[in-house]
Amino acid sequence: MAEAATDKDSASEKDGAQLELITGRQTAAILMLLFDDEEAAKILERLEPDEAELLGEAMFSVADVDAVQINGSLDKFLQLTRNRTMVAYKSDEKVSRVFRQALGTSRAETMMNRFAPKRPSNIAELLKWVPVKDLAELVSSEPPQIAAVLISFMTPEAAADMLQLVAPELMEELVYRVATLGPVSAHALAQIHGLLENNTPSAEEIAPPMEIGGVMDSASIVNNLPKQVGQAVLKGVNRRNKKIAKQIEDEMFVFADLINLSKKDIGTVARKVDSSILVPALRGASSELKAKIFESMSQRAAETIQDEMEEAPPLPMEAVVDAQRGVIAVAKLMLDNGEISMSTGGADYV
Repeated sequence: MAEAATDKDSASEKDGAQLELITGRQTAAILMLLFDDEEAAKILERLEPDEAELLGEAMFSVADVDAVQINGSLDKFLQLTRNRTMVAYKSDEKVSRVFRQALGTSRAETMMNRFAPKRPSNIAELLKWVPVKDLAELVSSEPPQIAAVLISFMTPEAAADMLQLVAPELMEELVYRVATLGPVSAHALAQIHGLLENNTPSAEEIAPPMEIGGVMDSASIVNNLPKQVGQAVLKGVNRRNKKIAKQIEDEMFVFADLINLSKKDIGTVARKVDSSILVPALRGASSELKAKIFESMSQRAAETIQDEMEEAPPLPMEAVVDAQRGVIAVAKLMLDNGEISMSTGGADYV
């Protein structure tokens, strides 16, 4: 009897050891293999590209699991889902239907635009699945205006990676085109959708006309380019339109970016700026940035600035923004002169 109990305990320990080898990702993979093809496909289509790739790898890795591991995975899944409810399932569709029925389509859309989470564009979703190399070939073969619209739906990081694969002169033109994009018609969006999926849906199936691109988008892309490449792009844009180039450059470095300066460099900037500018500028700063600036000063100087901030009357936002621009102007001059340095995103900015 004792021997039987010992054997049972050993078997349990062995089973436990086997179950410990199964990760959460492998548990999901086992479940996917247990579903029929149609059910598994419906789950897969809801995943992001990187999630789908990782799950696919895991599905191959669990091809030889035994019955104990399968049962353990099912137990783990049931444990995780026991306290979940179905309330959130397709709640966005439910809310949309109820509001349209109550208010009519037009009024419902107007109201929901004010509170509903922004759903990503179909084009943005499709772009996630296209390799960067293929996107570079696509934008190189399309008219620049169409290519600029495509780029505007990409993340700045992905756009920067892709642009480095095209000719330098095209890179400059596309950054300029993104900065100067305006409203894009539903018909044009449908055409772009067709480029990505080899079928052109009706304009109504894509989206209403929308405003995309702009100087901030271009600035975010340039900020993610290597330093020398970004500088070359800005020079190229400057040759086309000095005003646009200046606007992009201004958006590349904003007041909040001062947080990326070292304590020594941020103190150097603060000492160069008159308190009549620094005090209102700090009114709109994050608590983290304020703390870093105060830590870079002497205790007496920090207390003086803090006292002035407390005694100053309320200011209109325009005055705060103007003051922050004044601080940024000083910091940019010091960056250009090599007095301070900063690293933002994946590239140095000077």
